[in-house]
Amino acid sequence: MDVQTDAGVDAALWGLEAAFVAHPPPRSLAGCPHCHGEVRVADADPLTLALALGNTLGTADDLRALTPFLLRRALTDERLDLRTVLGRIAETWADWTDLERDAVRDVVDAVWSALLDTHPDVPDGATAVAMLDGIGALGDPPDRLLAIWEYKEIASADHHLAELVVDAFYGARVDERVLAWARALPQRERLERARERDAGQRWAGTLAAACDLVG
Repeated sequence: MDVQTDAGVDAALWGLEAAFVAHPPPRSLAGCPHCHGEVRVADADPLTLALALGNTLGTADDLRALTPFLLRRALTDERLDLRTVLGRIAETWADWTDLERDAVRDVVDAVWSALLDTHPDVPDGATAVAMLDGIGALGDPPDRLLAIWEYKEIASADHHLAELVVDAFYGARVDERVLAWARALPQRERLERARERDAGQRWAGTLAAACDLVG
């Protein structure tokens, strides 16, 4: 997903920067002399940075200060994935302020909303299954994300729902709470409406398959 072209994600990232203004990001980090030595943040591999911060590189406070940087990189740099960054955040954010934690959640919600606005089969698109797996690393229950999904009763969000049902049938890892929601009557009715509405669309077969699986 290109955050430069999604206004909601970009706004949430700027809000994240503002929430962490009391924690200016370091330009360099002290590391284990046998592993890293001193490392300039601008020169560091983003995945190595995310994994090593607070362990063999820098401190937990450095991870906190670099959270806006790491989340932005996770959304724009193929070398770093959202699951890794959110998992590291979840390890340390218990003593963060509510403002900081809410700002992280706002980014997650904006990314999720942008995903549902885009069909899963577009070039460079992502699936709801993959995104939920990544976001799940934060440790929050899926209720907030499912509420957003319920609100977005649009063709692309319906397509994602159908893809999730089909992917789960073929063995994709999906949270049981999400599966229970997807198989509940409101979502079954939603898929039926989508099948009738989008009968001539390229994703009609996926909708039909999902309806059969949850029916």
